[in-house]
Amino acid sequence: MTGIIHQCARAVLGLVAFPLLIACSVKEDRLECPVYVTVLTDRFVRQGMNEGQVSFSDDHRLEQEDISFLAFLREGYQQACSREYARAAVLGAADNYYLDEDAVRVYQGRPAGRLWAYGETFSAKRDEYVIDAEPHKQYCLVQFLFDGAPAAPSDYVWRFRIRAACSGLNIYTLEPLEGEYSACVGPDARGEWYGVIPRQKSNDLQLEVYLPDPDDERSGRTDYVIDLGARFEAMGYDWSDTDLRDVTVKVGFTYAGVTIQVSDWVGDDHYKNIEI
Repeated sequence: MTGIIHQCARAVLGLVAFPLLIACSVKEDRLECPVYVTVLTDRFVRQGMNEGQVSFSDDHRLEQEDISFLAFLREGYQQACSREYARAAVLGAADNYYLDEDAVRVYQGRPAGRLWAYGETFSAKRDEYVIDAEPHKQYCLVQFLFDGAPAAPSDYVWRFRIRAACSGLNIYTLEPLEGEYSACVGPDARGEWYGVIPRQKSNDLQLEVYLPDPDDERSGRTDYVIDLGARFEAMGYDWSDTDLRDVTVKVGFTYAGVTIQVSDWVGDDHYKNIEI
């Protein structure tokens, strides 16, 4: 009911704003009049996301709201902005992230969500401006294989920890923001192992292999530290890609220690329904 009331209130505000728009005389400087921006989120729905966040700003934040993409299907979300300079952003699947002004950041110690985002900076000469927001993939999903199998042997005692140098994203430019990222990786409900790395500036990555404490699987004795970034570098991974690629890490153990091999994703796309 609250959502319905809120949407009705926005509709009323839109009707009130309409005569104000007309009231901007052609003799006036049009830069003093707002532009009415419509953000279409239909592409996010087609990507499987039914809710998310929208944000607008110019020199300061104008609006930031959690919305149902389905509620604005085909009609779009509307906001009055400065026509000389404004920014808009749409976020979907931002689990384990929090909004901080013009940034979205991963909660410390949690794995990054599988974030999709769109950001745009614009100016407008007309009184209306339409943005057809296209979601772009802001994470790398890492699949771990053990001797080619997605599940580790039953007597496998170790866990993994992924460390990276960036844990945030500018929501308007989609540029990665520095901040320590640390996320543990272990078997999911199917016994398969997956990790998530948010967008990075470079291949400054480490993979720790640790023996978990009995009382807390997220901490324990680190037995091996592997330069994961060097493997990403060797395979030509590019963190500036518009949509980030997923990778497979093949894990092996020898008398000399741990061996890993990083390659492009192996297998089908059933991982789209995986909960990390």
